[in-house]
Amino acid sequence: MIAPKALSASPLPRLLYLADVPVEASFYGSILLYRLLEDYPTEKLLIVEPTMARSNDSRRLKNVRYLPFWIGWPRLLHSRFARRYGALVARRSPRLHRKLSRLTRSFQAEAVLTVTHGYSWLTAAAFAERNRLPLHLILHDDWLGNLVAPRWMKPWAESMFGHFYCTAASRMCVSPWMEARYRKLYNVAGFVLYPSRALDCPAALAPPSRFRKNRNGVVFALCGTILFKNVAETLRRLAELLEKSSSRLVIFGPLTRSGADALGLVRSNIVLGGLLKSNELIERLRSEADVIVVVMSFSPNERTHMEISFPSKLTDSTATGLPMLIVGPDYCSAVRWAKENPGAAEIVATEDEASLQAAIDRLINNPAYRRQLAARSVEVGRTYFSHEAAQATFHRVLNFQGTGA
Repeated sequence: MIAPKALSASPLPRLLYLADVPVEASFYGSILLYRLLEDYPTEKLLIVEPTMARSNDSRRLKNVRYLPFWIGWPRLLHSRFARRYGALVARRSPRLHRKLSRLTRSFQAEAVLTVTHGYSWLTAAAFAERNRLPLHLILHDDWLGNLVAPRWMKPWAESMFGHFYCTAASRMCVSPWMEARYRKLYNVAGFVLYPSRALDCPAALAPPSRFRKNRNGVVFALCGTILFKNVAETLRRLAELLEKSSSRLVIFGPLTRSGADALGLVRSNIVLGGLLKSNELIERLRSEADVIVVVMSFSPNERTHMEISFPSKLTDSTATGLPMLIVGPDYCSAVRWAKENPGAAEIVATEDEASLQAAIDRLINNPAYRRQLAARSVEVGRTYFSHEAAQATFHRVLNFQGTGA
């Protein structure tokens, strides 16, 4: 893989964005794209939104044009006909490049940016190919594994993904393990573009001074959405073990009381902190929590996702000045990242309850150890996830015009 610093720093291209991930200041992949594009020259950026991924007007990038683009009926993609209709939308998407050309003719795009999620990225890729424009792919997840379509579509989907992945001007993978997997499959290299913090992120420079004292009732905090049953099971075991020391688990995110009940996460020492904006969350964590918890799934069914995806929550977690406890299998990206950065987190790479208990005890009973982990987390997070680092990589990659990195 060519390092971004080896690329020339040319003027940024007139960039057309189309994907099923809205660019808005909200959460998930949307906030990552918002951060990536928030200081892009507004006169050089056009965002096209498909019908199933419309952004909220109040959360959009300021002074940037957003154009609607019909690609399918959203309701049918969430009905019992989802797979059949998904097949229709997927097969039709590449043919919509002519419609996209008419819609964006006055913009005169010089490059195309898309995210391999859903369906409209196929339209963006076909548009770039037909108009001989550089195509820049952002990859956060395994598109083939997440595609909502019948099994008989798999050969076609694999062919389309492989073709556009190989012919793209650049491929920006969210982790080095994703880049390595696709490089092995397609014999073409990509770039690693980690998720980044916001431009105005209130990143801590040091751990809170209160870590110097030991105290009862240590607060462990989890940030984000609980997508997998196995993760909920790990959190339930964690809460049970924390109860022995009168400690609590606070879950910040969209989890509701009914959702917590369905996952078995209703306990006296589990608190639902709600869904907060990034900067507000960082301030709340810094003032109220003692340890950040990052949990990955041990389920064999989610192995590929755990291996190649990257938990974006690490961007804000390392900005809090708090120590991290990462629980997940050896092969998952979060554990591998922590092991490559020794001292950045307490790691439990097994489902063994005794190992989890030992890690909890070290964190609760040793304030100096918590402070040591936190200081290292701050240092590593600044290197990997700063807004400036992501922007430098992204802008340089956009100027890369080859079809192989």
